[in-house]
Amino acid sequence: ISPRARPGRMDRDTTRRRREHVRIVGQFRAAETDILIGTQMVAKGFDFPGVTLVGVISADTALNLPDFRAAERTFQLLTQVSGRSGRGERPGEVIIQTYRPDHYSIQAAAHQDYAAFYQQEMQARSELGYPPFSHLVNVVVSAEKAGEAEKRAQRIAEAIRRLVADHQVQVLGPAPAALPKLRGEHRWHLLA
Repeated sequence: ISPRARPGRMDRDTTRRRREHVRIVGQFRAAETDILIGTQMVAKGFDFPGVTLVGVISADTALNLPDFRAAERTFQLLTQVSGRSGRGERPGEVIIQTYRPDHYSIQAAAHQDYAAFYQQEMQARSELGYPPFSHLVNVVVSAEKAGEAEKRAQRIAEAIRRLVADHQVQVLGPAPAALPKLRGEHRWHLLA
């Protein structure tokens, strides 16, 4: 990389104004910027014919989220962003930085092996009883005060437990949501 390379940035902060993403992408396509640094939004549906190198930092971050779809989302993101490289006449390269290089979603994405990912993901979901082998409901409760969100979530969990007492339904939680505070609201959730 040349020390004179001109970087561009595309993330939530730089795209707050309407159509700002169009300007940033236009600059990159017109070679007014040489390097585009961004968040997941860079991976979504843009065609950059001149891109020959894509780097992904902390590719496994989503794998640590409490979401049964974490591996699927990681695989999707990595295959999408990998598709940004090598679309023109020159071949592309993708460098993935991860702490979990042996995880099946990372391996399958690195080899663009959709069948292998699907097979391992379905096996894991079957063993754990996750959809599509079951139904899952995530109830999210939010309130301005943390204590109020927790109390409401507790009442909802108790009501659901009473309703499903005669059925084989397990209710987990309530617990703080993965994003416990969003837009000034405290969030709790439960799974059934």
